[in-house]
Amino acid sequence: MRRATISDLGGGVHRVTQPLPWALDHVHCYAIADPDGWTIIDAGLGTVGTGERWRTALAELGSPFVRQIVVTHYHPDHNGAMGDLVALTGAEAVVQGRLDHERVYPAFLDPGASARFERHLSGLGMPSLVAETSAADERDTPYHPATPTTLVEEGDQVEIAGEPFTVHHLPGHADGHIVLHGARSGRVFGGDVILNEITPNVGLWEDAVYADPLAEYLHSLERLVALEPAIVYPGHRTTVENVAERARQIAVHHDRRLEAHEQALAAGAATPWDVVGAIWGDRLGYHERRFAVAEVHAHLVRLAATGRAIADGSGLYTPWRTPALRPGRST
Repeated sequence: MRRATISDLGGGVHRVTQPLPWALDHVHCYAIADPDGWTIIDAGLGTVGTGERWRTALAELGSPFVRQIVVTHYHPDHNGAMGDLVALTGAEAVVQGRLDHERVYPAFLDPGASARFERHLSGLGMPSLVAETSAADERDTPYHPATPTTLVEEGDQVEIAGEPFTVHHLPGHADGHIVLHGARSGRVFGGDVILNEITPNVGLWEDAVYADPLAEYLHSLERLVALEPAIVYPGHRTTVENVAERARQIAVHHDRRLEAHEQALAAGAATPWDVVGAIWGDRLGYHERRFAVAEVHAHLVRLAATGRAIADGSGLYTPWRTPALRPGRST
């Protein structure tokens, strides 16, 4: 069994990296030392192996008393092992965003979720067999959440190692995503709002709260930059220190994606699935395909919202005009 990797990042912060069985092959959780009781942020995927790796990691960290566990967002690689981790540590407090907690049942615990998801994927143009397989794969994702003891919202505070951390609700990657910003240190535990080397998935899913998640996400990036963090501890890849520059790079990436989607429509693509094929071809596996089609859907919605495409209400999209002739461009 692969072990979790523990990295001492200084200032009492220990990064506990759990492996994942996907193309994105890891998730970072954080254990923060505190003589009054440690804080753990995020838990990993709900597999038996994750629980065993936590048992070993905590022993390596000296078997600390864990006072609280915080959920940045409900996605299975962050919240799937939360119930197991609470049972293992005996943590008395589980902190989660109020909206984020509301997304857990419809996404992963509702018996009808898989059928809804399959219908949603089919409505985006995904072939029936691929939609069925993708929904079944999602249904089989191991997910064992915990019941939160504290539900937080924008502006609330969570104390970590004697420092007040302010909760900020930054949706886009996940509707109820929260980050924690240290009042004195400027440190941010950021989940998946901003990542180095890769860009967070911004998809429009069947149970979405926000109709235009890409617009929400780009606004969340702006809000994160305005906090002027000293460092962001992310859910994947390396720590983010130049937040403003990385946010700018991600915004440019989405601008380029919008251009590519607009060009795909102009070339004859009509559904999100068509656009996935135009951009990625057949290079994606089942897991990656459903994330790709959800992200394409979010970009097409943004194109329609900004007058660069037309949505007919049935899942079909057409370009407003050819890209070279849309409003705001010279001919």
